[in-house]
Amino acid sequence: MDMQLQTQAQAQRQEDSAAKLPGVVSLYVVVLHGRKEVDSDRQIALLMDTRSVSPQRVVSLLDFVSQLNTPLVRLCLSKNPIGPEGARLLGGALVTNNTLQFLELDACDLIGSAYRPQHEGILSLSKGIQSVRSRLCYVNLASNDLQPEGCRILLGALSFHKTLTALDMSDNLLNLFNDNQGYLALSYLLLYSKQLCWLSIANNPLTATAASALKESLAANHSLTTLDASHCGVKRDQWLNYSSTNTENTSPTKTGSKKRPGGLLFTLKC
Repeated sequence: MDMQLQTQAQAQRQEDSAAKLPGVVSLYVVVLHGRKEVDSDRQIALLMDTRSVSPQRVVSLLDFVSQLNTPLVRLCLSKNPIGPEGARLLGGALVTNNTLQFLELDACDLIGSAYRPQHEGILSLSKGIQSVRSRLCYVNLASNDLQPEGCRILLGALSFHKTLTALDMSDNLLNLFNDNQGYLALSYLLLYSKQLCWLSIANNPLTATAASALKESLAANHSLTTLDASHCGVKRDQWLNYSSTNTENTSPTKTGSKKRPGGLLFTLKC
C-alpha cells in the first residue's frame, strides 16, 4: 500500500512539474527527479519519438528548454523523419549544449534517400556531437541507412568523445561496396574511445577484411563489456581470439597473437 501511495505521489509531482511548462513543451516532456525529489534536482527528457515533429519545431523546443533552469538530459527523436535538414539544425543546437546525456536518432532519415545520400546534415551533427561542451553518454544512430562515408563522419566525431559509454550503430550499411571508410572509422573508435562499454553493430554484414580490422581493434580494446554483432557474419570465437599476420598494418596495435583480457566482454551476441 505504501509503495502504491509513493508511486501515485511521484506521478502527481511529475504532472505538477510538467504543468508549469508551456503546453507546446509539456506535450513532449517527462520531468525526472533525483532521489531528493526537489525542484532544484529536476531534469527534463524530451520524448518526441514517432510524433512527426518538424525539424524547426525540435530546434525551437531545444532553444526554449535551454533557457530554463531545468537541464535537458534526454532527447528522443526515434522514427521521426527529420532528414538532413533536421540533422543540420540539431547539430547547431548541440554545439552549445552541456547537459544532454542520451541522444536517440534511430530511424530519422539523417541522410535522406540511401540512393542519393546527403551528408551536409550529419556533418553539422558531427560538430555538435564532438563539441567540447558535449556530455553525451548514449547515442543511437541505428536504422538510418548510413553508408560508409556517413558512418565515417559520425564515428569520427565519437572516437575521442570523453563521456560516451554506449553506441548503437545497428542496421546501417557500414561495409557497403567494400568501402573501407566505415569499418576503419569504427576500428579507430574501438581503439581510442576509452569509456565505451556497450556497442551494437548488428545487421551490418562485414567482409573478411572488415571483420579482420575490427577484430584487431577489439583485441586491443580494454573497456568494451557488451558487443552485439549479430547478423554480421562473424562467429563468437573469431571475435574473442585474433591472430594478426599482416606486417604492413598501419593500425596502432602491434602484430602477433592477440586475445582480450579475460572477463572484460561479459555479453557477446553473434
